[in-house]
Amino acid sequence: MHSIPSHIVLGLALTVLFTGCASVSVTGSQFPPAPSKLMTPPQIFITPFTFAPSSLRVDREGESLRTFENGVSKQMADRLAQRLTKYIAPASVLTVGSQNPVTDSWIVEGEFTRINQGSRALRSIVGFGAGSTKMESTTKVFRVGPSNKREFIALIKTSGGSNAEPGALVGGVFGAGPRGILRAATSGVSADSRRTAREITATLSERLAADGAALPEPSLRPKRPREAPPAQASTALP
Repeated sequence: MHSIPSHIVLGLALTVLFTGCASVSVTGSQFPPAPSKLMTPPQIFITPFTFAPSSLRVDREGESLRTFENGVSKQMADRLAQRLTKYIAPASVLTVGSQNPVTDSWIVEGEFTRINQGSRALRSIVGFGAGSTKMESTTKVFRVGPSNKREFIALIKTSGGSNAEPGALVGGVFGAGPRGILRAATSGVSADSRRTAREITATLSERLAADGAALPEPSLRPKRPREAPPAQASTALP
């Protein structure tokens, strides 16, 4: 087996370093206009995330693909429920037979608009964004009013993927230690869903804190690309 010339490896690493995505961030958000304020809900209910047409770029098909979809959807909802429970209010995933949401509770609906599985091998061997994952989502939040009528209160869009860390082939100052290689190898869709849940929760936490709502934990601040401005108010449904 022929080794890859070091100058080629370094060139590839530097190229993907500046094109790879380092984390998940909030690319857009909307809330009702002032003077409307958000208040901490008594409960939050999350529906399993769905998938937009042609959103999946993964190495699966048939039953394996369906299993993958179900797993990612459930994992996202579960992680979001854990985050929301800690930082905002008790949250649970809506399933068949779940209790009906009470008045003033929230319902969270999400859709994956893009999931690129990437290559775990490239992430661990080359790194710097090579083989990186990509996850994009759109989340809508509704308040339950009288007669179970839903009122739109938030729209949050996120985008990001695996960290641009060095892989095993790059030596010298760009070298990756065992922990770095392990992080690159294990990073993927699962890590992206965790980061996405964090950013969705942070966006809601930030807005609630700005509106003076009581929170169980200090408010969070979401990541935004190049420190984009906070959420814009919107009078229209998304």
